[in-house]
Amino acid sequence: MQLRDHLDGALAPIPTPIFTVFLCVAAALGPAAAIADILSLDSCLTIAARRSPQITAADHEVEAARARLRQALALEPPALAYEVGKLGTSISSQEREGSLRLSQGLPLPMQRSRAGRVARLEVALAEVSRESRLLRLRADVTRTYRRLQADQATLRVVSGLRSTVVDLEEATKVRLRSGGARYLDVLRARSERARLENDVIETERALRIDTQTLNALMARRADEALEPADSLTFVALGDTLPAFLARARETRPGLRSARLGVEREQAATSLARSALLPAPEVSLGLDRVPGESTSGIGGSVALSLPFVPWTDRRARIQESEALRGAAQAALDASERSLDLAVRNAYQEASATAALVASFERQLLPDVTDAIQSATRGYQFGQVDGLELFETLRTYRSVQLEHVRALLNYHLALTDLDTVE
Repeated sequence: MQLRDHLDGALAPIPTPIFTVFLCVAAALGPAAAIADILSLDSCLTIAARRSPQITAADHEVEAARARLRQALALEPPALAYEVGKLGTSISSQEREGSLRLSQGLPLPMQRSRAGRVARLEVALAEVSRESRLLRLRADVTRTYRRLQADQATLRVVSGLRSTVVDLEEATKVRLRSGGARYLDVLRARSERARLENDVIETERALRIDTQTLNALMARRADEALEPADSLTFVALGDTLPAFLARARETRPGLRSARLGVEREQAATSLARSALLPAPEVSLGLDRVPGESTSGIGGSVALSLPFVPWTDRRARIQESEALRGAAQAALDASERSLDLAVRNAYQEASATAALVASFERQLLPDVTDAIQSATRGYQFGQVDGLELFETLRTYRSVQLEHVRALLNYHLALTDLDTVE
């Protein structure tokens, strides 16, 4: 219920037609603006996900990881070699040896399988990284959208009160001329109007900044006008803390990425160990035989010796084992960080939910009754201007703090759904 409904008729006997307008706080809803788009939160999230350069970059990173998987499963390119011997000797060209060989390295099936597992885990890491960026984008869009809703609610409050105080100032001037008020009451009205003018200016600036920020998140022009499709409303917490914690541990991409990191380093360690095994290289070709009119078929099989002590294979194993330990430590830290973040967000949401309920159950009705009583008392000379304006300031404070509490509650809900 608007302040106008509560004050209607309370100051009717005051001899001024201007006071009829004073009774309407919510009549002025802020400066008119050309609204290009009225967007719901879901629409903003969809647009941001489709247009965001960060998500586009993540998509390309996933494509690159899938290409690396194909590389890991592919063979090394073959080598074609031509050999000729006994050059610079007195032997005729017909007696010289020559060969044409095609060589191909053949890694062991176990080595190839382990390389493929590492590459598949890197694909999964790239996909989870994309989900993490999308979740952060969702959090940024949601927070900005909620702030935009709070800006509009605040603007409605301060604009309506500004209109009320302007009319109250005119009415007080009329009463001053008739001897029913003091000049100090007029000064109080002017001071309160200046305060509310500052509130309107600051709120309009915040509204403009949050609109530009939301446009930037959706990759729109900064000056494109938009308006939330709905207002801030209180929705009770749907789950308990254990339920939020369990869901976060299962679904948050940051924690899943840390788990995949451990698996990736374990697979990399297995791959590094398999690199100690000899890998064959097969060669097949044609050999020219001196004294023969036709070439013969020749071939060879070579084995690499990566296990000899002067190679880098053991150092690579040590590196992968150290990285596995680091990944496990990062996983432990990620689990603790997520647990703490969810608990803090839940506590904040619970506290702000209780505060919002207190406002809507007690404070808002009480302050509305107080302003109605003050205006009636001012009408019959039982309340002076000081008390009336103090009651108006209290009304303003309660309304703005209610909006602030609602915003903090929704920001805490956003943290509950998006913290990593």
